[in-house]
Amino acid sequence: MTKILSKFILERHFFLVLVGLALPIALQDLVKFSLSLADNIMVGQISEAALGAVTLASQPFFIFSMLSFGIASGGGVLVAQYYGKHDAKAIQKIVSITLSIGILFSFLVGFITTVFPEQVMKIFTNDAELISIGVDYLRIQGITYYFYGFSNTMIMLMRSTREVKAGLIINVIAFFLNVFLNWVLIFGHLGFPAMGVKGAALGTVIARAVECIIMLIYVRFYERHLNFRFKKLFHFDRFLFADFLHYSIPVVINESGWAVGVSAQSVILGHLNSTIIAAASIVGTLQQMALIFIFGVAGASAPIIGNILGGGKDFSKVKKYANTLLASGVLVGILTASCLFIFKDAILTLYAIPAETIQLAKTFIGIQCIMVVLQSYSTPSIVGILRAGGDTTFTSIIDIGSLWVFSIPLGYLAGFVWEASYPIIFLMLRTDELAKFPIIIWRIQQKKWIRNVTRTV
Repeated sequence: MTKILSKFILERHFFLVLVGLALPIALQDLVKFSLSLADNIMVGQISEAALGAVTLASQPFFIFSMLSFGIASGGGVLVAQYYGKHDAKAIQKIVSITLSIGILFSFLVGFITTVFPEQVMKIFTNDAELISIGVDYLRIQGITYYFYGFSNTMIMLMRSTREVKAGLIINVIAFFLNVFLNWVLIFGHLGFPAMGVKGAALGTVIARAVECIIMLIYVRFYERHLNFRFKKLFHFDRFLFADFLHYSIPVVINESGWAVGVSAQSVILGHLNSTIIAAASIVGTLQQMALIFIFGVAGASAPIIGNILGGGKDFSKVKKYANTLLASGVLVGILTASCLFIFKDAILTLYAIPAETIQLAKTFIGIQCIMVVLQSYSTPSIVGILRAGGDTTFTSIIDIGSLWVFSIPLGYLAGFVWEASYPIIFLMLRTDELAKFPIIIWRIQQKKWIRNVTRTV
């Protein structure tokens, strides 16, 4: 037992830091995913078709949010290590690079979704009713991209300096505002007309705009670690820009390739019928809820490991830190998967959908709970530990490869060639987690990811 314990960090201070970072990050993600759940429940009370259409119409935002996350995470690798090195000048330059690129992408995607909503919807489904509803939603909801690119990138970069409370408070404000506006605009309360899915889209736009305004004020007058100034936008240091591209491009490819892959899964489901779309939509949202605290551990792992590596501290302890973070993630994963399985019946009663869809969702939840436990190891490894050490190329290959080599081909074959049952199709679409799990364990044990990536600026 002593030999096993020697492989972990058991210091009280470490766990205080871990909880102090992981809990606010988890709560921040809880707010985001609770918003998705509230949207699903409210839109689901309109009709099953409305729920399916909004789910499919939200796929471009999902892809963009992953792309934005990738851009910010790539910059965050450098920010975390330079923060450990106490190099404020380098941090300011990296923030300028990361934020400039994030804003450019947000405007590009926002333009595409608002100007070409019908073409976007036709990518995900050929159902005329779903396309019509989705177009109404996208024309309005697409405006959110213009705001999200700035606010989300700043929140992600602040995490690299262990500043997590401000982002949480800003997200909480946006959450309550969004839920209130949805209640008013979807159903027509307080004298407003009932706008249905258009109301859901408008509520989201207003909430994201307010979120962005608050973030602008915070960054300009209160934020101290990133030391960012708006006049620095689009001013790039060529050496740091090269480093940013080196570590960020694989992460962007990783997140965008993974997001497109997940959307391809939605395309497969979208060409079956509205029952499996609705059931998978519900389970997808619940899966995100279950992964919240796992992502909290993953989000905390990146700055902890990155700050240590950048600070040039005793690298012999880095593996112990990693082992402890991973063990914490697995424990959280087992607890959250158990809660999801136990309370699935109570959660599903919140949805106004047919009994057949509820029964299918129950089966999907059972499958997903197993995958959550596997993700409780792989997510902190990929998103936190390996990326913090600059091992972004490997994480990109394994994350995208497992999805496109296993999940998507097997899901397609199960759905359209084998004509398998819906649970088998759903299981095939989740085989990426089974495929990458042993490979990630092997990579963590190799220790090649333990390196300092900073330079003298």
